[in-house]
Amino acid sequence: MRSPADMDIVQIDISTKCHLKCSNCTRLIPHQTQRADMELETFERAVQSMEGWNGPNKLIGIIAGEPTLHANFEQISLRFAELWGGDNTNNGKFPIKDFNDFANQRLFDRSNGRGLWTSLGAGFYRNYETIMSVYSHFNTNTHESAGQHQALLITRADYIAATGISELQWEQNRDNCWVQKLWSATINDKGAYFCEVAGAIDRLYFNGKHAWPVEHGWWQRQPGDFGDQIELCNYCALAQPGPSQLDILERDIISPQHRDILRKLGSPAIKKHNYEIFDGELHKQKREVESRDNYVGDGGQGRRVGIGHNSTKPKKLSCVLVSVGYGDALAQTLPRNIDQFDDMIVVTTSTDLRTQEVAAEHGATVVISDRCFDDDHAFNKGKMLNDGLAVLKEPDWIVFTDADIAVNPQLRDVVFGHSWNPGCLYFTARRDNAPVEGQFDKVNLEPNGYFQLFHARAKAIRDTWPKIVSEEFCSAGSVDTWFFQQWATANLIGITDIEVDHISSTSLGLNWNGVDPQPGKWRQLGILTTNGFSTFLGLEAMPPVIKLTDTKFGQTIVIETKDLENYARIIPTGLEFLGRDLGKCHIHVAFKDGGDPPVISTLPPTVVREPEVVPA
Repeated sequence: MRSPADMDIVQIDISTKCHLKCSNCTRLIPHQTQRADMELETFERAVQSMEGWNGPNKLIGIIAGEPTLHANFEQISLRFAELWGGDNTNNGKFPIKDFNDFANQRLFDRSNGRGLWTSLGAGFYRNYETIMSVYSHFNTNTHESAGQHQALLITRADYIAATGISELQWEQNRDNCWVQKLWSATINDKGAYFCEVAGAIDRLYFNGKHAWPVEHGWWQRQPGDFGDQIELCNYCALAQPGPSQLDILERDIISPQHRDILRKLGSPAIKKHNYEIFDGELHKQKREVESRDNYVGDGGQGRRVGIGHNSTKPKKLSCVLVSVGYGDALAQTLPRNIDQFDDMIVVTTSTDLRTQEVAAEHGATVVISDRCFDDDHAFNKGKMLNDGLAVLKEPDWIVFTDADIAVNPQLRDVVFGHSWNPGCLYFTARRDNAPVEGQFDKVNLEPNGYFQLFHARAKAIRDTWPKIVSEEFCSAGSVDTWFFQQWATANLIGITDIEVDHISSTSLGLNWNGVDPQPGKWRQLGILTTNGFSTFLGLEAMPPVIKLTDTKFGQTIVIETKDLENYARIIPTGLEFLGRDLGKCHIHVAFKDGGDPPVISTLPPTVVREPEVVPA
């Protein structure tokens, strides 16, 4: 045997929940009478107890049943990243075609010292964003590749009686146990153990009677210090040559003594007769293990993720678009787009009968909203998008696009054929069908509103669902920039092979304030960047009053134009607005002509240090 100090992996068993009931499970999942999760405080103490054990190529692994089913898996994972190991990873940001290949790559990555043992499933999908960030090492096995699980629930007495092996030989095998040599010590909610299987047995059979206190340095114990935990080996046959069973059969091989113990404990598997009694004549296989990765079939060379396994792939694809005055364009694009989505939501106004007719004709869901005109706004696209999102049922992956965009005909196949990270916003290239006056080429390969693919539960937006889009912008311009700025720049991922087609406008900014903007409304005038002010409206002079809204935080203020330098200025990192650093984000500039005069904000101006006037 070996000390946990000499191991390169120590596991923390955080739950007895699992979506599988594998044969001969080392966590005895089919026999658990209740499912329980480790408390966060217990987990923190477990990780902190390992201080001093860490070193190159060492891992603390999170395991269970299926650890991602822990009710607070995200919280535990984020705390794990704070307490142990190196930096978070950049794994899995680009779409993954073959998750088995990805799992095999992750199997050899111990770079940040945090590992996850998983069978994928619903819990993994729900926590995908967190997992890809926190864990460098995955030990994945979906148990779909004819893996063999060796029978462990054969007591010492029953094994010797059935095989005729001597007591001395049994003890020699125990002391040379492949589990203890190749696998791990563990901590569960009862305490710490020299062997992960011993921990599972003690937890179920003895309520943790043999556990060591989870205190700093527990892992320094040597075999001579293992004490009465060695008695737990009397309940385990993994050290002995014995039979195995296909994991997918959900049927344990157990000995009579275990059957009697489990029956008294109320084991669900025993009640359902999902077991067979060990018989030395019937079960003649003498399986011996020499490598760790023997449980994925084909002598350890099998697939970690079964062929056709799709638990990491999208469940649903929805589209939300706004069409006001764009019914004719929608009539061209909607027939191409409708079949690419499970939900097609078209948001329009009560007076736009053409859009309503086209959407209904092709089977889209029509959402009527006039909120784009509220608050004296010319065309508040953000409010319309939020109203469209509000009608989605069980949203998963969502695309924002425009009425004048035809999505790629391969979009659905590409989306459902890959695993995507909810921590990312994906975008693609746009092909204009005609030149656009005043437009730079780069805007056709940026995460703009013509195509934004994102997940409804992305951390960047989930706390405000379904009002995930800013409603501060009075036009269709800049709101898409604000939206993608909610994701870190490194999480904006371009996918060029799903480019979209655009029925382009003749000039940049055309119809951003609506097809027929009314007087007396706030309208976008242009934008303010580190390069100064630019406008797509041909005004001869700046209006006396402007409204500024930044595309990072969505802060809005109405000021007199002459006071601009008190509120916005250029700093080394980009723009500063209302005392906050915007980096390279821009400021949306609006004005109001006719109607009631705008109310000037009473916020105190930003203190200007060494004033640097932003050109107006």
